[in-house]
Amino acid sequence: MEIDIDHELDTVQRKVEQTEQRAQRIGPVTGLASSGDGAVTVEVRPGGLLSEVKLTPAALSSGSEALAAQIMALAERATKRAGAAMYQTLAPVLGPEGEKHLTSLGYEPDDEDEDEAFDSPLGHRRPPR
Repeated sequence: MEIDIDHELDTVQRKVEQTEQRAQRIGPVTGLASSGDGAVTVEVRPGGLLSEVKLTPAALSSGSEALAAQIMALAERATKRAGAAMYQTLAPVLGPEGEKHLTSLGYEPDDEDEDEAFDSPLGHRRPPR
């Protein structure tokens, strides 16, 4: 079986162009998570790169350890959302094989139906067992 290099290069070029067009329409891919009271908001880029943290004066009243825990919990949730946004952006262009690669990189569709709120100054608490 012989590979038609020109055809393969054209296919790759079309996928690159489709991805660029999608990225321009969608804009920057980020994940955002906020505490239930809005005192802490965290924005993260895919891969977990923290791009913004917003704190209100109320956020500072819980103490440094509680605030740090809440920021960490929100950053984790925002990272999942950024990964899901990256998946939604690229999966339609890359197709089934590309979806597998995205998943292997940790970019997966967000399967959580409910939006988690972090009302506790200690962040999300796991339900008792």
